[in-house]
Amino acid sequence: MLFHHMKLGTQPHKLTQDTTLLQNDKCIIKATADTLTLPILIDDTPCGHLFIGKGQLTLDTIIETTRGAIGKPLIKNLTQPYAMFGESTNLSKELAPATNQDLANMGYKSADEFLKTANDTFDQFTRGRRGDFDVEKDAHIFAFATEHSKWDILISKGEKLVYTSKEKVYISKDNGHSVSLEPGSIFVSKKGKTVIIDKGNILVERNEQ
Repeated sequence: MLFHHMKLGTQPHKLTQDTTLLQNDKCIIKATADTLTLPILIDDTPCGHLFIGKGQLTLDTIIETTRGAIGKPLIKNLTQPYAMFGESTNLSKELAPATNQDLANMGYKSADEFLKTANDTFDQFTRGRRGDFDVEKDAHIFAFATEHSKWDILISKGEKLVYTSKEKVYISKDNGHSVSLEPGSIFVSKKGKTVIIDKGNILVERNEQ
């Protein structure tokens, strides 16, 4: 479904405890207690949340070979704002309206100051996307702000996952198909065959099972 109008709601909430937003075989995304949130409205329908607080992204990008494991998990502490599009069964029951003290604890003097910061951040993400943003059914899209006003993106649907950042691109599909791209390195695993190009060295191997 293609959406044309994205905006933030106006009622801040906070997480009452640490909450898992997404978990599958490859990825876990958690939001920390006391993180502030606003609903994301797409065509006036709640379809996600903007989070301002803390959290953690853990992504298993390891590729197994006959010579051992290649690569290492990506673990990123989330200190910049991040957005989630799609439903989370754990989220709604862990939300409570944010009080003025909750806002103050996160460094905001008023609700208006928090809303301005949230909308300025969201505008950075939606710029160029407001008229052309597609969220597939049963999919989750996460956008993580960085210090350089860029956004890392993670898309998950079933066993399929795509993660893109300035430093890394990782793609995982069912049946063990995966691709990992980093500066100077390419790892590909597909149909029992593994190809690794790492700093000019090339390894090709096939699982004969």
